[in-house]
Amino acid sequence: MNLASILQCHAHSHGDKTAIEFGAARLSYLTLWQCLQGYAACLHEHGIGPGDRVGLALKEHPRHLILHYALARLGAVILPIDQRWTIAEKTAAATTFKAKLLIVEEDANMPEGTECLTLDQVHQDADPGCLPPLPDGPDLTLLISLSSGTTGRPKGALVTHEQMYQRFVSQWVSIGFNSQDRFIGLTPLYFGAGRSFAMSFLAAGATVILDPPPHKPEELVRAINAARATATFLVPTQLRQLLPLHRDGLVLPHLHKLLVSGAALHPPEATAMRSKVSPGLVGYYASSEGGGISVLTAAEFDDYAHTAGRPTFRTEVQVVDNQDRPVAAGETGRLRYRGPGVAARFIDADGTEQTTGPQDWFYPGDLAAKLEHGHIILRGRDKDVINRGGVNIYPAEIEAVLVQLPAIREAAVVGEPSEKFGESVTAFIATSDGLHKNVLDEHCRKQLAPYKIPARYVALDELPKTSSDKLDKPALSEQLTANLKT
Repeated sequence: MNLASILQCHAHSHGDKTAIEFGAARLSYLTLWQCLQGYAACLHEHGIGPGDRVGLALKEHPRHLILHYALARLGAVILPIDQRWTIAEKTAAATTFKAKLLIVEEDANMPEGTECLTLDQVHQDADPGCLPPLPDGPDLTLLISLSSGTTGRPKGALVTHEQMYQRFVSQWVSIGFNSQDRFIGLTPLYFGAGRSFAMSFLAAGATVILDPPPHKPEELVRAINAARATATFLVPTQLRQLLPLHRDGLVLPHLHKLLVSGAALHPPEATAMRSKVSPGLVGYYASSEGGGISVLTAAEFDDYAHTAGRPTFRTEVQVVDNQDRPVAAGETGRLRYRGPGVAARFIDADGTEQTTGPQDWFYPGDLAAKLEHGHIILRGRDKDVINRGGVNIYPAEIEAVLVQLPAIREAAVVGEPSEKFGESVTAFIATSDGLHKNVLDEHCRKQLAPYKIPARYVALDELPKTSSDKLDKPALSEQLTANLKT
């Protein structure tokens, strides 16, 4: 298995079909393959071969996407690097993950200690005849898929060609990606979901439209509708900004698949999205280590909007207690999963590599409950559990209640040190209205046990987010700690 061989097949079987659109430019699958071969030959001349790690610190354009497959063609390993990072951050990533080469934009500042090529130095005029046969094999590594731990230092999962292909198959079967789709990429290719979906649609033989961020809400709508896209991926923050644009009819009438991932939508939000933005809303729960974990299809939102859907194709999911024993349906425990797309090799933030067995379970650190028919309810992060007087409280349950109030856009519940209880419940809410504590308490009292009702509420204009648009609860906890010290 070498993923580049799939694009070679597309070039041979339907080479005149448009593979990538970027502004007025159109690249056919035949042209895509020729560019890919040229870039691979150029990198081969610079000494890049199987197993070499190459950082891509680039903006969103066709060459960035094609270079993913050019490195795959060589058997080299892709190291995604956010081109917005500082020199220190880029240098740290290149050092930690032992990059042999970084490819950067022409105007970028060069990280120290690692060989760099600017984008204009990676040309497509090199002779592909110099290239060796496509390397393959079950253990051929494709990508270092980065995730941030609680310290913010990146960790990496080593994903093979075979594992990434299995993730693609899971997306094709579970979500329905196909060769007739027109997918518009509106998020950075550095992000796991944006990269994975763009590569998956090319492997499926579809058309990928690249529209570089950032976008204002009106620009997002114009781009999606002008491209007559059938599929796209947005993070919840982007989706929420589209609701006020609703007038008559759907905001995005052409979309068949509106994928949302990175954080859960609350049921009232999902209902509004489906009726005003697109009925093709699809929830996708995934991780950088294992790809897709579960999917909530458009047909299931009416009954299961409070869940993350059911396991993706060939992914086995369990909820277990602290002794790794499966818990009863509906009971909260630690989520674990395994499948053919789950990585078995990992690089810690200090550069140390670890290997798991092929049948080992992966624990993403999420708390969940699994319903009788397989739907998964996420209860928050394992480290997010609040222990109040010896009783475990799951923040996600309280957050879901708070956002039922129309004035609250988002909520984040964290534990605050308490002399009396060990921890008390504090709720941060994003709201533009001044909500009195009595009103909030009365609302919570109708649905929550007394000990779950927040001891205090902190109103903010916006809640802090990570670079992948997830709530940054460590930042909120640090804010509480700082307040205690002062």
